[in-house]
Amino acid sequence: MPLTVAILSVGDELTAGDLHDTNAPWIATEACARGHRIDGFTTVPDDVAAIERAIVAVRPRVDLLVITGGLGPTIDDLTRDGVAAACAVELTERAEIVDDLRTVYRGAEPSPASRRQAEIPVGAEILVNTRGTAPGFLVTTERDDGEIFRVACVPGVPSEMREMVVDVFERAWAGSMAVAASKHTFLVCGIPESEIGDRLLDLMDREADVRVGITTKFAAHTIALRGDDPERLAAVADEVRARLGRDVATEGDKTLAEVVVDIATRSGATLATAESCTGGLVAAAITDVPGSSAVFLEAAVTYSNSAKSARLGVPAGTLQHHGAVSEPTVQAMAQGERERSGADLVVAISGIAGPGGGTPDKPVGTVVFGLAHEGGIDTFTRRWLGTRDEIRQRAVTIALEMFRRRLLAREASAQS
Repeated sequence: MPLTVAILSVGDELTAGDLHDTNAPWIATEACARGHRIDGFTTVPDDVAAIERAIVAVRPRVDLLVITGGLGPTIDDLTRDGVAAACAVELTERAEIVDDLRTVYRGAEPSPASRRQAEIPVGAEILVNTRGTAPGFLVTTERDDGEIFRVACVPGVPSEMREMVVDVFERAWAGSMAVAASKHTFLVCGIPESEIGDRLLDLMDREADVRVGITTKFAAHTIALRGDDPERLAAVADEVRARLGRDVATEGDKTLAEVVVDIATRSGATLATAESCTGGLVAAAITDVPGSSAVFLEAAVTYSNSAKSARLGVPAGTLQHHGAVSEPTVQAMAQGERERSGADLVVAISGIAGPGGGTPDKPVGTVVFGLAHEGGIDTFTRRWLGTRDEIRQRAVTIALEMFRRRLLAREASAQS
């Protein structure tokens, strides 16, 4: 049977909203990949009583609690104290940890504050931290029902936390209880989430043996299939493919940018961008992919009207009569960049990402796209609600999807 795992994040900076917790989702992903079940996430401040209450609350129902944060040398690092209180044991200084601290400090005696990191609950196993000074620890106790309850405490620094969590999940007691996860994902772009829901409606029964869920972020939809029977999972995956067809950008862990680079590479097509409101984000997404230099030629980031005219040849009259955020302007941007770069495909973008700059006719969230190709230039306009970052990131997704679909069309035409 898989483990039931809970995750507790400790820190005033988290409960105050000053810092976004990326540790808990990462730990959950690692746990689920090993077939374990997630009971939930909890966040508490640097407070002994709050930490103790959170541990006591999950103890009756989980096998493993992973706690991140609160293991440093300062007086507000109180995770050790909270765990000791919840497990009804004392803290004790471990000589081997003190020796490790002396090594870190090149033989110097650790200060009283640093030495506090050597205090862990009596009976706990030390979890070695190869990337920092604060060790973690693992406490093993027995629940009232006779089952084993473990608490693994690791630092909150992601680079330190990740290595130590993997170490915990690779213990024999964790691996022997886990089963291989049965999961398959699809990435779908270019159509609304509601349309995907309509097409897959009968497959999304929450009581079915294969659960189908949709998550949307920045105009990209991830469809996740989960089930215990690999054959049933494969059958549902086949049905999803049949219903969504070429709207599926990729399956598994590949990003949309990786798909674009792959198709362009195998077809020998070259790409370029002319960007205004996205400020080079589309180019950055593509060039993040290893090997993209074989297909991506250049990016023109023309933020001002003068740059659009000087670098891309957008006529002054077009900008004056239609404005920078308009289909005629984007059409001229795409054409100018294609002529300048010699790329087979060029995506151009201009928009109003906000928070200011909108008008009744062109409110914040208006983004215009253009795609120049061998057959002409296609343009369209989108309007979204959201923050500046959300609007820009959605524009990146749409731009990459424009490349993907046009590349597939070129490929199909060449094969016919």
